[in-house]
Formats: sequence, structure tokens, C-alpha cells
Amino acid sequence: MGEALGRRSLEAAPESRLFAPLSRALLAEGDRRLLWLPVAFGAGIGLYFWLKFEPPLWPGLILAAVAIAAFAALPGQAIAREAALALALFAAGFALMRFVASETAAPSLHRRQGPVVLSGLLTDIARKGKGWRIVLAPDPSPAFAKGEEPSRIRLYIPARGKRLEPGERVRVKAMLFPVPGPALPGGYDFERAAYFARIGAVGFSYGTAHRIAGAAASPPRLFLRRLRNRLTRRIHRVLPGAAGGVASALITGERGAIPLDVVKAFRDSGLSHLLSIAGLHLGLVGAFVFFVLRAFLALIPAIALRYPIKKIAAGAALLVLFGYLLISGARVPTERAFIMDGVVFGAILLDRLRISMRICALAAFLVLALSPQSLVGVSFEMSFGAVVALIAVYETYGARLTSLWRGEKLSRRLFSYGLGVVVTTLLATAGTEPFAAYDFHRLILYSPLGNILAVPLSALWTLPWGLVSSLLMPFGLEAWGLIPMGWGIDATIRIAEFASALPGDVWPLPRLPLWGLLLIVFGGLWLALWRERWRLWGSPAIAVGVLSMFLTSPPDIVMADGGRFLAARAGAGFYFVDAGRGEKFERSYLTEATGSALKAWPKGKKGRLDCSGSLCSYRAHGKRVAIVLGKEALPLPCARFAAVVARVPAGFRCRKRIPVIDRIDNGRQGSVALWLGGRGIAIESANGMRGSRPWVPEPLPKAAGARPQASGRN
Repeated sequence: MGEALGRRSLEAAPESRLFAPLSRALLAEGDRRLLWLPVAFGAGIGLYFWLKFEPPLWPGLILAAVAIAAFAALPGQAIAREAALALALFAAGFALMRFVASETAAPSLHRRQGPVVLSGLLTDIARKGKGWRIVLAPDPSPAFAKGEEPSRIRLYIPARGKRLEPGERVRVKAMLFPVPGPALPGGYDFERAAYFARIGAVGFSYGTAHRIAGAAASPPRLFLRRLRNRLTRRIHRVLPGAAGGVASALITGERGAIPLDVVKAFRDSGLSHLLSIAGLHLGLVGAFVFFVLRAFLALIPAIALRYPIKKIAAGAALLVLFGYLLISGARVPTERAFIMDGVVFGAILLDRLRISMRICALAAFLVLALSPQSLVGVSFEMSFGAVVALIAVYETYGARLTSLWRGEKLSRRLFSYGLGVVVTTLLATAGTEPFAAYDFHRLILYSPLGNILAVPLSALWTLPWGLVSSLLMPFGLEAWGLIPMGWGIDATIRIAEFASALPGDVWPLPRLPLWGLLLIVFGGLWLALWRERWRLWGSPAIAVGVLSMFLTSPPDIVMADGGRFLAARAGAGFYFVDAGRGEKFERSYLTEATGSALKAWPKGKKGRLDCSGSLCSYRAHGKRVAIVLGKEALPLPCARFAAVVARVPAGFRCRKRIPVIDRIDNGRQGSVALWLGGRGIAIESANGMRGSRPWVPEPLPKAAGARPQASGRN
């Protein structure tokens, strides 16, 4: 009846007569229209990050107020009111993100500093390779220039000396560096992530950090971090090596102790999701607690006949999941899974159980409201991408899919379970692959095979034993659960190594531009959130977004880190690289982003590159670029080249005639990439693409005789 009244009021509304086809289509969707409200909220947050300047707060507040007034002034006009509400949430998301960014602002280091002696509060510590990665809130120090006193510093320290705990005061001698920017224009922006974590400098220590006298801080967050560290140590005492690293990742969320080769095997087999505490883990833990406790209470007639044991079990599952959330660090996938599972168990308590896209929309809205900057994080994107794809398909075709794998024979059930894992893996891959292509530039071909082998093992053996070990920890009996858990982890590692070693497993993908990713996301949401036939209109948007990858090409020349990293494309498949040992991140990111191998910088002529002493000549597509390795090559005959890339200050000689990028420009603009083509030379810089934002460092004072070089392909 309510829907009929809404239909009549909508048909009588003025906007229905003007936009009758659109109104009828929207009306047919019913309450599915409300699923777009979190999308509008996220779009407002996304607009803040898309801008190349720091906007004021007032436009968002005024637009939100106007939209709310329009909502109140349009009684009886359903679609217009919902559009006004969506606009209000869009403006609210923009204003919230602007407010959070201004509240997060903290000083950051602009120059290399050190070695310096620092003291301060240890706020976090985690295993990283053979050492520890700590976060230090430093005391005021004369070592920092005014306006450059970082609020937090992230340091790598060796695993020597006494074990430290969050909340203790320490002293350390360290070498400090500014937070590094993107290794390639448009690449992963660690400066932005560090800005919202209030980290203003990074570095390494000379020797270990030493505990000093002073009262230890004990706010709840530091208490939880200390507890997490102690639980992690207890896990490693029982399970050393890779198994202990994976076990701690599954129980406490600490992944730093997993060997790099094991991380790579999980990543290349499509099993990385098993290392991140998300829907699978919380769902299994919640279901285990719910069904086991309910079955136990049902065995006690005095309780089963007098009390609602189903609701008691649901409440206990909620408490266990909340504790799991806190212990594991409350990362975005865990928050999303907790909210969705919490809604399910809450619905049991209220006798209104219904799993639908509404739960996912509510979870997305709450995560963004609590942490709006998570929108541009890969954890949020891939977590919700997978869940939206799964719910959308199972909402529409769930009954048909379930009927396919029903049966009484054990063999049919096992086959059906395997088929279900494959279908689920393919759906999750479809939901996450656009973000994987944008961030990691790769496709994992044998991901379904790895998942069909590893997911049942994790679900039926590894994770249940992990829960058992956690419940036994208060009694000092965690080994009883960790040892069998380790057997499952060892088997999972072998599965990951097997799948990742298959020939042709990892396919490098071309660069997916941002506008292509946005088209895919919009088209995917159009397909997933609507129910009527017009949802198929999302398919062309997805297709165009996917095809946008083939409009891009790897850069021909890259310079980063103030000229210390230099790469020239030698042809299809590899780059020549000239860089020091400190540029490991730039090397790995270039390989990952382009799918290319790296070779040492040649001497003499080799392919496109011809090096003679300090001057190299790079030829491609009829263009010739001078690559200057040392000041001995200056001055240059400008007429012989179409552009100049110099690891040393290049002066003014050629700048008025051709593009010139030198070490000073590289320091101001961040990493720079050049594309040589028939129409000329296109140039992109990291800072040019990002614009003037709080996390983008301001240029250092200009050196005499230097001019900034504008980015030409932004």
C-alpha cells in the first residue's frame, strides 16, 4: 500500500511529467534508490581528493544547507527529495573530508637530517623483516628547524637490545628523511597516507632504541597495541618462522614477520586476502561462536526452555567479534566485516534477519563517516568491491546457483562446495580487479585454482584452530590450538607457492588511467545497485573503462629522488636503470607498474641508449633526448636534442628552446616521466598531477640560476 501511495504521489509530481521515463524507471527500483546515498557521500569525499588545490570549507557547508532546505520544501515529491538528500550527503562528504584534512595537519621534515639523537614516546612497534618498525612521537629538539618538527616519525631499528613496548619512552640515534613521494607520476602516494597518519619523517637508526626513564603512557589505544604485541610474541614462541608470521596476521593483524618470499607467493597466487582479517575471518569466527554456543546451551534444558538461547548466542558472537576487531587493529576490511556481521547478529537479536545490499551500504557509510580518507585506500576499495559484486550476483541469482550444488551424495556436495568457491572467487576477482589493475598493474590468472585449494583449508581447519588458540591464551594453553593451526598454515603456504610458480600466472597490465577506473566503478555500481533491466546500461561504461588501459603506454624516461634514480626504456620488456642501493622502492615500483625487467645502465651504445662518459643520448620515435649524468657533459649543444634530462643542475642555456628537467626540478616536482612520440614529448610530474595539497611538500627555496619546469601532460 505504501509503495502504491508513493507511486501515485510521484506520478502527480511535476518532475514526473518532465522526466516521465526516468521517473518511472526510478520508481520501479523502490527502496533500491536509497543505496546510492552512500555513493553520493563517497563522491563528495572523492571530489576533495580530485582537486589540485586545497578548497575552503564553506562551499560544502552552504551546499549541504541548501540541499537540506530543498529536501524540507518538497513534501510529496519522492524523487526530488531523494535527489536533495543525495546532494546534501555529497556536500557533507566534501565538507567532512576538508575538516578532517585541516584537523590532521602536522609539520613535516623537508630536508635530510642527521644523524640526530631523538627521545620521545613509542606509539607503535611491529616486526619488519629482520628488525622492527617503530613510530616515535618525538620530544621538542633543536635538531629540527622551526615549522619542521614532526608529530610522529617512522623508523626502522635492528632487532637487538631489550624488547620495547608501545607507551614507553625511548632514545635513539637516527638518520631522518622527508616522507618519500610517488615513485612515478600518478603512482602510490605514500606522502598522502603518511599525512593522515601524522607521520612527518621516516628514517633508520644507528643501533637500537634504548628505554629511558619516564612515566609510560597508557591510553586505551596504546594498551591495545601492547596487548597485541604480547599476543604476537606468544604466537611466535609456539610457531616460529613463516607459520608464526601468518598466524599472527590472522589473529592479531601483525603481518611484518611474514617472509617476503611468502608474501609474494600469496600475492601471486591470489591468496593475499587470506592474510588480511576481513569478511571470511570474522564471518567464520562469528558463526563458530554462534553455533557452538547455541548448541551447548540447547543441551541444558533449564536454560534452553527458559531463555532465548539464539539471541544469547548472537550477543556473545557480537562481543567476540568486537574483541577481535580491537585486537586486530581495526583496519578498514576488518571494520567493514565487523559492521556487516554486527548488523546480521543485531538483526537476530531484533528478529529481523535479512542479508542484503543495505547492510553493505550501511557499512560503507559508517566506515567513510569514521575515516573518510579511507576512500582512496586500496583496502577500502578492494574490500567493498568484492562484497558489492558478491551480494549483487547472489541477490539476483542466488537461488539458481544454490539449486545447482544441492544434493544428497557426499561427492556431489564436495563438488558443489568447490564450484561455489570458484564462483565466489571469480565474483570477488571481478569486484577487485579494477582496483588491482589501477594500484598493482597485474592480473593473477590462477587465482581460482589457488582459492579452491586454500579457502576450504582455511575455513574448515586453520581459522577454527586459530579461534581455539585465542580462547586458550588466557590459560596459557594456546599451543594446543596453534600447533594444528600451523599445520594448516604450512599447507596453505605450499598451495600459494605451487599456484604462484605455474607458468603464465601473473600477467602485467597496462596503466589504467584514473578516468578509466572511475568509469568502471560507476558502471559496476549501476549494474550492482539497480534491479531492473536498465542496470545493463552500466556495461558500456565498464567496457570503455577497461579499454582505456590500451590508450596508455609506459614512460620512456623516468627520473626520481632528486636525480638519484634514473631509468630509460630500452624497448618492450625492460628498462636500463642507473640508481644507488637506496632506491629499492623506485626499482620495485617501476617493475610492478610497467611489468618490465630492470637491467644495469650500459656503457657505450646499446639499443636506444648511447652513453659516452657523462653524456647519454636516448633515441625513440624520431626524438633524441640528452641524459646528463655529470656536470662534465655541460654545456650542451641544444639544437641537437629535443629535451634534456640532467642529474645535475642544467642552468639556463637550453631552457628557452627545449624542455629541461634537472636535479633541482626533480626535487621540486617529485618524480618526472617523459613520453616520446610523433607529436612531441609529453612530460608528467608527480607534484604537477597532485597539485597544491597539504601532503604535497612546498618547494625548497630556489637555488640561484634555476627555474621550475612545468609539467606538460597533466
